[in-house]
Amino acid sequence: MFGSRPTVEHFAAFQADQNPLEDVRSFVQAALLETSLEKKSIAGLMLAVEEAITNIIRHGYLFGPGRIRVQVRRNRQWVSIVISDTGRPYSIDSAGSPDAAKLADTARRGGLGQFLMKKVTDRLDYQRIGDENILTLSKRLGRPAPERSLRPSLQRRVAVRGSFAVVALVAIGGWLVQMQSTRRLTDEFFEHWNQFGKTAAAAASQHILNDRSDVEFDQLAVDLKAAHPDLSRLMVLANETINDSTVQVIRAYSESPELVREPYRSPAATTEFAGSDWNVSRVNATTLHFSADVKVGARVLGAVVWEVRESVLTDRIATERQRVITWALVAMLGGIVLVVAGSAWMARPLANLAEALRIARERGAEARAVVAGPDEVQQVVAAFNDATASVARAERDLAERDQARREIEASEQVQRALLPQQLPDLPGYEFAATCRMARHVGGDYYDAIALESGRVMVVIADVAGKGLPAALIMTALRTATRMLAPLNPAPRDILSALHRFMRDNHPAGPFVTACAVVLDTSHHTIEVASAGHTPAILCRGNGEPPKRINPRGRPLGIESEPSGFERQIESEVLTLGIGDQLALFTDGLVDTRTGRGETIGMKRLEDYLHANIHRSPSDVTAGIIAEAEAFVGPEQVLMDDLTFLIIRRSDPADAARTVDRLRSRLEVPSGS
Repeated sequence: MFGSRPTVEHFAAFQADQNPLEDVRSFVQAALLETSLEKKSIAGLMLAVEEAITNIIRHGYLFGPGRIRVQVRRNRQWVSIVISDTGRPYSIDSAGSPDAAKLADTARRGGLGQFLMKKVTDRLDYQRIGDENILTLSKRLGRPAPERSLRPSLQRRVAVRGSFAVVALVAIGGWLVQMQSTRRLTDEFFEHWNQFGKTAAAAASQHILNDRSDVEFDQLAVDLKAAHPDLSRLMVLANETINDSTVQVIRAYSESPELVREPYRSPAATTEFAGSDWNVSRVNATTLHFSADVKVGARVLGAVVWEVRESVLTDRIATERQRVITWALVAMLGGIVLVVAGSAWMARPLANLAEALRIARERGAEARAVVAGPDEVQQVVAAFNDATASVARAERDLAERDQARREIEASEQVQRALLPQQLPDLPGYEFAATCRMARHVGGDYYDAIALESGRVMVVIADVAGKGLPAALIMTALRTATRMLAPLNPAPRDILSALHRFMRDNHPAGPFVTACAVVLDTSHHTIEVASAGHTPAILCRGNGEPPKRINPRGRPLGIESEPSGFERQIESEVLTLGIGDQLALFTDGLVDTRTGRGETIGMKRLEDYLHANIHRSPSDVTAGIIAEAEAFVGPEQVLMDDLTFLIIRRSDPADAARTVDRLRSRLEVPSGS
């Protein structure tokens, strides 16, 4: 294969009686990193080697331990990984891609490993020489990637662009703060004088009603102005009737007492002041004129008018603007300094690393040319394109993700095995259940446990949260339920026992909602207890509206003392008639929502169960899942675990007719 070109070889042997994958991976990866293969090709070859080693351990050495030898050969055109073992012989299918439909029908994974190895290699060879299997995975080496050209310094680009970003953000932020401050100060200004007008009008009303003396009115004006130094002047006006007409007369004037008892004339050439929604106008370019009616009930006795320099407001706004500008400038300068310092801090270690890698590469046997130039960042980029550490980290990450995927798949299989594989088969009753996890594993759980005297306990639970943490709690809860159910055959008792188990063994874990139902087939009754779980729905076969069954109870694991939990939990006993069915489910079903935020809700579920009361439980559960998926839509996914279970009392006559039909199909005609 390699012709006459010089070949470099790496060889190692590993025990097959333990998991050697990590050692094999490190050995092969170190050898491949010396080649010119791209990171993607190296990762693919590593997956193929892992698949081959796994198959050898699982199948080749099924009846005893052995050894696996791995050899990596390379020259300028090819790199080959030769895996040798003395286990059971195997074969390489040359047909190409596996038949996906056949694999799905037989539930076998065989063939996928070979398919993977063929996809990531350019040549795959297998030989059986004597008692030894020899598998060779070969990959053609491509040309080294060209060095990248220099670009402007990263430090300079980060500093310039970061500085522009800081200036823009601070400027926008300062403008928004200034606008908000101006609005706030303006609102506070007018609210202050609005309250002043109410106070002054209330004080003046008593003087006008009691027809106080001019001295008292004058003292009122002096006191009001003294309490508010920003006032330019203030007048108290009283309505008087002169010659059958109502005239406002000045009763108090803070600036000119000699005008007392004179008719009041409004300031000339006033203009409305924009931006206020109460009685204010401009006397001139610098003064604001306010007025407030003096009323007793609906009767207007007069008015209080006063003037304030507009500079009182504008000075406050200018002071606030100056403060915002000062802080904005400080923030800009500080941000620019941080950006420049950060860019220098970031570039210095990268430049040092680039130089170190360049020197190490030049000393190597197959070192490539180093990008020259003042741009330290591009030196780092060029160096990292060929650096072994980068590829090693990528491969480790890929291996860890693949290992995590396999562990999650195994966890999913284990969790599904924990759910009951077969529901009770009781005369006169039908059961059906389904469970969908939002992720690979989840916290939903249901179970059916046979008790004495023909009774069955059905438990459904929902662990708060999703994913592996919830699945671990669910597994512990399932084990505890199976152990405690025979000792606590009543719904309230089993939930209390589970609460004590959660409190003692998982005090810091998530809480759990649960519903326990005990079915007595001899009396056709069900007893229901709930630990904060979603209400059950009872549908009667006679067409009555659905009824929600929701006995009182707290979730498992919340109360610190079991006695508090037991005091609150209640149970409810119901009789099941023919055709009646009880639906138990987790909140993931009713909380299923569309992209617009619309949920299925209890009412939709009740309507569906009521409309399908005469269908079999298995058809109803399948229909529920189909309806939920259709409700969410093809562009969305179920965001929460979803579990649904039905207990239905069937019609014995229907069951007998079904048995008769089946028996008639199996009977052999007489005389045959």
